[in-house]
Amino acid sequence: MNKNILEEDYPNLVITEDTIEDIKNHHEFYINVPVKVQMGKIYTNEEFQKRSDEILSKELPGSEKNHVLKRVFMPRKNK
Repeated sequence: MNKNILEEDYPNLVITEDTIEDIKNHHEFYINVPVKVQMGKIYTNEEFQKRSDEILSKELPGSEKNHVLKRVFMPRKNK
């Protein structure tokens, strides 16, 4: 083994319904994780991606107001 184990990248963890069921059935193997994970109350990768896309596509509150304020208080520089 040429590479130091500490320098290796973590593998991509894929969370599926089977993974969640395994966590629920064998919670004693997951003693060093938060209780929410031990209970299997986590998102699958697809659910997480869907929720992330939904949240990131929302406009922030007041962003339209901020856009108007920028036009009023920050005049453009003459070229």
